[in-house]
Amino acid sequence: MMIRILNTALSLLVLTILCSFTMIDKEEFIGVYGVCEQDPSAIQLTLNADQTFTYRDHSNPNNRIDVQGNWEIKKDHVVLTNYTSDYSFHTKWKIDQNGKVAKSRKGMTWYTLGKL
Repeated sequence: MMIRILNTALSLLVLTILCSFTMIDKEEFIGVYGVCEQDPSAIQLTLNADQTFTYRDHSNPNNRIDVQGNWEIKKDHVVLTNYTSDYSFHTKWKIDQNGKVAKSRKGMTWYTLGKL
């Protein structure tokens, strides 16, 4: 009787652990994320199906950022890699709401971009 209870509890534990892992569908990340058209910062992140990206941030007219590179999924974030930039920028993004919103935090700066 005790072994049966233990086996049942162990089976439930394993099932719970396996169900807590969800597969990330990279297809939901594909697209263009940006600020509204009236925003002069013109921040835009494009994630392509071939795992390349382009990123534009003109929020600081003296340090305009226009970069290209690759992106990859690490844990539950999109990480931008293989780029060259003279300026530091947001390279780690959390895609929320079924791929409709990209969020990033770098220091005290928070960006939220909507899928265009």
